[in-house]
Amino acid sequence: MELIIDDRKRDTKLPAILRAALELFTEKGIHATTTKDIARRAGVSEGALYRHFQGKQELAEDLYITHLSHFTAQLDKSVLPHPGFRDRLEALVDGCFRFFDEDRTLFTYLILSEHNELGRTTKRVRHIRHLVRDILVDGRQSGEVREGDLEVFGAVIIGTILRVAVFRIYGLLQGDLRGQSKEVAEACYRAVGK
Repeated sequence: MELIIDDRKRDTKLPAILRAALELFTEKGIHATTTKDIARRAGVSEGALYRHFQGKQELAEDLYITHLSHFTAQLDKSVLPHPGFRDRLEALVDGCFRFFDEDRTLFTYLILSEHNELGRTTKRVRHIRHLVRDILVDGRQSGEVREGDLEVFGAVIIGTILRVAVFRIYGLLQGDLRGQSKEVAEACYRAVGK
């Protein structure tokens, strides 16, 4: 997934600012990153940053909400057309791992920021947990998901996907994650399916 940038701003300093902020927020965290750090990494003045955002927090939230919304919308389009729970689960895992393989820094930012510093903003946008809940509800109605708490099942599915990504970040797994999609989807299915 590419950074989402308004076409009118593609030829400005904004793309460099967003990429620099993304890298620094992932490396150091939002609170430990300064606007001076972002400007230096982007090769721009701090004033250039302030032409686009009121400050670091607005930049962090915009980066998070814009890309989480886009990521979830892309997952919705690629997952929901599949007819069965097992196929949807495989499409979900494949979509997450494809995003990870395409832009590990952005994927990491979205995941780590939710837990560390921006979780409160998640309430304003559709999130992967909403999609997982939808496919679990449909799977329960079609008889493909066993009895049990769907919130727990959702946590198991999302947790499994994210832990595999974290293992790749830490070098405990090698290669593209998409090569692991079927195995991870099968593990998730065995945890919650009939």
